[in-house]
Amino acid sequence: MSAAPEPDQSGPNDWYAAGCSRTCANEHTLQWGRCAHAEAPTEDSFIVARSALATPESWPYVCGTPRHTKLMDWLRTHGIEPTYVSSDDPVSLATGTDGTQLIEYTQYLVTAEGHKYLDPKDRTVAAKETRCAPVRTSPPRVKRADITTLALLQAIHDHATRPVPPGKYRWEIPGAWWTLCTVYPEKVVTAAYEREDDRGHLDCGVSLRTSWLTDKGHAELARLKEGL
Repeated sequence: MSAAPEPDQSGPNDWYAAGCSRTCANEHTLQWGRCAHAEAPTEDSFIVARSALATPESWPYVCGTPRHTKLMDWLRTHGIEPTYVSSDDPVSLATGTDGTQLIEYTQYLVTAEGHKYLDPKDRTVAAKETRCAPVRTSPPRVKRADITTLALLQAIHDHATRPVPPGKYRWEIPGAWWTLCTVYPEKVVTAAYEREDDRGHLDCGVSLRTSWLTDKGHAELARLKEGL
């Protein structure tokens, strides 16, 4: 980690690029990604709706899939370098009161040499900030194939083996189906579950949503992970 650079007062810039609010009249700093005199640029009064493209919980099951490749390419076409996008925070499609659509994401702040640095307010974490970029093209369409066999079986396995917090029951923790539905349409997730059920990888009681892995499913997950 490098030391925090001084803010670059480079003069007025487009408010979208600076990640600031539409009504801000202050000078912006692209170094810090927002108006140097304003608070963090998340105005819930301006944003009226959000739909998640990726969340901290879903990132492990998006990475390495066709969806991941398409999403990263889509971000690059909007001038966003995926390398610096935080996977500990959501990437969302935000809609403003006037219908404007923005990509809302959290980016690690870097020096002029491209190195991350520690947050001046908390020296235990890397400095990062929420930013926005105007949507130029629609996000890539989602397909069943975007949820790979490995991603789905791993999500179900992780839910089944995740430690249960004290005072909670496992059924109170959002399962794999619900986690995937935060970033994929419900019908796409259901289709992926049906695909793996047809292959003998899943078993369930009254609903596929609460499926668990069969012996064949565990074996297939192990085989796929060996190939990584």
